[in-house]
This record gives sequence, structure tokens and C-alpha cells, in this order.
Amino acid sequence: MKNRYIIGLALFLAIFVASCDQDLLDIKQKSALSLDDYYATAGPKEAEGLIAAVYNRLFNNIYGISSTLFLDILSDDHHAGGASFSDMANNYQEAHNMIATSQTGNFRSMYNNCYQVIYWCNLILERIPESDNATIKRVKAEADFIRALCMFELVRWFGTPPFVDHVLSTDEYNMPNGDPAVIIPWCLERMQSAADALPALSGIGQQEAYGARISKHGALAYKGKVALWYGTRYNDAEILGQAVEPLKTVVNSNLYGLVDDMFTISRKAADFSKEYVFEHNSADNNGYSRNQSDLRQTWMNLRPENMAIPDDIYMLGWGWCAVSGEFGEFLEAHEGGIEKPRFKSTIHTYEQILAKEYTLSAVPPGISTGIAHNQGYFRYRNILFKEDLYTDITGWYQFSAANYHYMRYAEVLLMYAEAKFLVDNDADGTGLAALNQVRVRAELAPLASMTYQDIKDERRAELWGEHERFFDLVRWGDAAEALKDKGKTWYTFWGYKEGTTEWDIRTREGTGSGWDTRGKYKVFPFPYQQLSANPNLVQNKYW
Repeated sequence: MKNRYIIGLALFLAIFVASCDQDLLDIKQKSALSLDDYYATAGPKEAEGLIAAVYNRLFNNIYGISSTLFLDILSDDHHAGGASFSDMANNYQEAHNMIATSQTGNFRSMYNNCYQVIYWCNLILERIPESDNATIKRVKAEADFIRALCMFELVRWFGTPPFVDHVLSTDEYNMPNGDPAVIIPWCLERMQSAADALPALSGIGQQEAYGARISKHGALAYKGKVALWYGTRYNDAEILGQAVEPLKTVVNSNLYGLVDDMFTISRKAADFSKEYVFEHNSADNNGYSRNQSDLRQTWMNLRPENMAIPDDIYMLGWGWCAVSGEFGEFLEAHEGGIEKPRFKSTIHTYEQILAKEYTLSAVPPGISTGIAHNQGYFRYRNILFKEDLYTDITGWYQFSAANYHYMRYAEVLLMYAEAKFLVDNDADGTGLAALNQVRVRAELAPLASMTYQDIKDERRAELWGEHERFFDLVRWGDAAEALKDKGKTWYTFWGYKEGTTEWDIRTREGTGSGWDTRGKYKVFPFPYQQLSANPNLVQNKYW
């Protein structure tokens, strides 16, 4: 797939969708191909371009900066960060203070982008003729999976989103709320169907040869994830029971494994590694490089306005999605210290930051001015390491070429452990074995038995910054306690107190409201704009 071809297809679709309600589209133009004709005559090359545009929108919009950082900041493991407590970029302070509204832009963008991708997938499924061609079959299976993934995310975010499983006619635009008890079984069915049609990796470590696309076992992993989430969130034993087999199939496939070096996770060195079950190729054949637009590592990087930047980290960063002191303390206790590989590859203490090389810094190591939303711990994963930068980009703004992973094999193992524990109390011990794989890689002693709290703690330690913590707290029923004081205290870190090595953490009263005891945040609000346009859509309770 050539870059220009993919970008052209994406532009074509965007222009068409933005203009689809204009009467002028009914006029046949000379030398112009209608949407129906384009899909009806699409061959393998055109189908590849269409699905590539879908993948790019999945990465840039649905799992882009606005949604992923927003979810992390909602959890107890992160503070908003940024330049100050009043920095309102991307509504992240609203997430930190739990004061979002139906007009918060993150909800609107997630809602709109999911349905946009579903529309594109439905076009591929309905308008491209059925074919014995392997490429077209694969593209259709990918579209089937991705639309199910989007419907799942809509349910996780909004609870009762309109259920769209086909290209809507004009008289169907104002759809009512959907029923998650109907939508989720459909998602599971479509993911299984996609898995049945998709190829598998040819062997362990063959992700690059396969490509940054969903595979047979990737689709099964997500089927397990959907069943586990819904089964625990809605206390549905029947759906929960459907999580075990697909996850077991992935584990037993021997096509995936844990990388030995945890410091490579989210780094370019881990691109197409055996641990990545589903990833976005940030470097090749995706329309980026010189046209790169994803700045997620810059958003989360250390802030040079506040501190000296170590030699191996690029000197541009905005400090969003900061580490909460609560998570830092949890991880230190869980790992048994701050020198274990999972701790150091995930976050650093102030002392660990000071111990790095600063030969290129114009200022001495340390804090030059107070850092808002900081309690002495610093992000060390998914930041802008110089070694990972594109080599063909000039200018001040630089971009990481590291692939972005949607799911790691570590998450598969932890989901399998949880599903086995809940479904049959891990009767055969394979769930515990899966959990211990994750622990041993982190240089922790294997457990002889496991409790639900063991599983929860391992997920928290392993999946920090991977956008699952908030949804975990909600589905486990732990959010009310964990988030009760969210945003009520603001922290500023000033390095060491004068003449000591004691952290200088200053507090002030915040404007956060904490978790709404009515359970308001169990689902997010439907966007105000959608409610205004659709009289059949009912807003979620308390919003």
C-alpha cells in the first residue's frame, strides 16, 4: 500500500461523507466515479486502500491522543499534568477534576469517529461484491472486526449507543438508544466470524511479515476482552463464560510471547515484537513519516520549562498524563522497590531522573520551577526518546517512530487469568500459570495461588498508561472508593526542600468533585450536539 494512494482514499472518503447530504451529489459528473460505482468495481488494490484508511482513522481518532489520554487521566493512576492547573487543552483538566459535561469535546469526537469508522466498514462489507479473492476476503473480515470493535467502544463509553450494523438509509438517521445486551453478543459473533476468516501469523515473532493488521488470534483476543468486560461490568455469567475459550486459544497458539526487556515496550525496538498482538505501524506504509501528525509522546514528555532534560530524551514536551503519587507508591510496594524492571521501565522517581546523563543540558539537573500535577514521580514509558525519532524530519517538532500497540500479549495473559478465576476458579491452574508469566518477566516471585486482588494488582502494575484502568475500576465496582477524592487536592513538585533530600510537594485545594456517588461516571454522556440533532436519543442518567 503506497502512502499517497492511502491518503488519497482517505481524502476521497472524507470529502464524500462530509458532502453526502448535498443535492449536487445526485448529479452525475463526467469522468467522476460515484461512491456506489467505486465500491462496486473495487478490486484488491482498491479494497486495500479502503481498509488502510479505516486503520488510520482507528489510530488517529478513535485511539488517538484526545481519547486515550482522557481515559488515563480519569483514573487514579494519573493526574492531568500540562502547564498549569488552568491549562484546558483537550479538556484534560475536566477529566482530572471529574467535571466533564455533555459538551466536553472528547465525548463528541469519540462518538462521531466510531460511527464514521462503522460507516466505512459497512460500505466495504455491503458495497464491495463478494469474491473468492483472498485479499478482498481479508479486507471484509477486517472491516467486520473493526466495526464490532467500534460498537464495543461505544458501549464502554456511552452504555446504550444506537446500534448500527448496516449502512443507514436517510429515514434511519435518528436511531434510538441501543441495548448493550443485544449489541455485545453481536460484537462477539462478528469478532468470531472475523477470526474464522482471517489468517494467523505464520509463526512466533512473524508480526512484521504479517503486517500491522488484525490477525485471527488478535480478533479472538478481543472477543475474550469484550466478553470479560461485559460479563464483569453487567454481572452476566453467560457472557463471561465466553471469555475463556478465545483467550485460551490465543495462549495455546504459541504465536505470541513476552519480550525479555521491558524497557523496549512502547519503544521502536519493540516494533512487531512477539508481544504485540495488535499494533499500528508508525513508520512505514501508513502515510506518515514526513507527514507525521501524531504527537502523543510529545504530549506526555518531560517539560523543559520546568526541569533539565536528560541527554537521551528530546527537549520538547508538555507533561500531560502525569504519574499520580498513589500509583508511584503502589508500584514501589508491589514490585518490592524502585529498581525492578517494571518500575523503572514504566516510571522514574525524582532521584532516578537526576541520575541520568545531562551533558547536553544548558542547565544543571533538577527542577527549575514547580511542576503542576506532580508528586515526585515521572513518566518513563511513551515519551520522546531521541533514539526513536524519525530520521527524515527536520525542524523543532520531532515525532516518535515507535509503533503504537493496541493490545499486548501481557494483557491477554492477565485477561485469561481473570476469566479462569471467575468462571471455574481456575480449576486446571492455567490461569495462575498465565498470571505468573507476567510476574516472572517483571522479576517477581511466582504465586502459589491467586486471589482476585492479585489479578487486579497485576493488571494495574502491568497495564499502566494503556487506557484500561478507568474501565477496570468501573467494571469491578471499585471506582467509587478509588476515585472518591479525584481532583480535590492539587499537587506541585518543587524538587527537594532546601538543604535536604526530602521531596518538596506542595498542595492546595483543587476544584475537583471526585466520583459522583450516584454512579454518574459509570457511563459517559451522549454529546450535546447528538442529542440536539436526534430526538430519539435519550441522555444517560445524571448527565
